[in-house]
Amino acid sequence: MDDHQIVLDGLSILLEKIEGVTVLRGFTNPKDALTFLEYNDVDIVLTDLSMPEMSGMELTQRIKGSNSNTKVIVLTMHNDVKSIKNIVQLGADGYLLKNTDFDILQTALESVISGQQYFGTEILEAIVNDFKPSVEVDGKKINLSKRELGILELIAKGMTTDSIAEQLFISKHTVNSHRRNLNVKLGVSRLAELVSKARSLGLI
Repeated sequence: MDDHQIVLDGLSILLEKIEGVTVLRGFTNPKDALTFLEYNDVDIVLTDLSMPEMSGMELTQRIKGSNSNTKVIVLTMHNDVKSIKNIVQLGADGYLLKNTDFDILQTALESVISGQQYFGTEILEAIVNDFKPSVEVDGKKINLSKRELGILELIAKGMTTDSIAEQLFISKHTVNSHRRNLNVKLGVSRLAELVSKARSLGLI
C-alpha cells in the first residue's frame, strides 16, 4: 500500500517474481484496503506510513485490532526511532526502508510469513543507537550518544583530534564539536578534567 500508484505498480511486478507470492490488490487509500480486508483473506500487507486520509500507523492498528491473522510489514522512508517504536508497539511484523534491496524484501516476507519479525539493518541500527547511557552530573541526568562515547574512549587513550578523525572517518570539525559537547555535558573545560570526570562516572 502506497499513495503513489507508480510505486504500487513497480512493487507488484517485483513481488510477482517471487515463487509462491500472489499480489491480490494494491491500494493508494488505506480505507479501501480495510474494506478489501473485511472480505478477503490476506497473509501480508505492505504499507507506507505517510498516506492520505489514514496513516500507516492507524492502518496497522486497525488491522491488528481486528483479530485477523494478517501480518503487516512497513515499507517507508521514515527511519526515526519514534516511528519505529510506535509501529512496533502497534504490532507491526516488519519494518524496512524503501531503499532496501529486493532480496532483503523477499527475506522479510519469508520470515514474517513463518511467524518471525523482520527489521532492516538500518532500522536495527537506529534502535540500538537510541539506547544511550545516562549518567547523573551535578544532580542532572545526561545522555551520551554512541559516537560521543567512542570519541571519549579514544581521547582517554591519548589520541589527538587528527588521529580520532582519521580512525572514525569523520572530519576534525566533527571531532571538535563532539569534544565541546562532552565538555558541556560533563561540566568540564579542560582535557584532563574530561578524562578524569569520565572515569569517575564509569564511562570509560
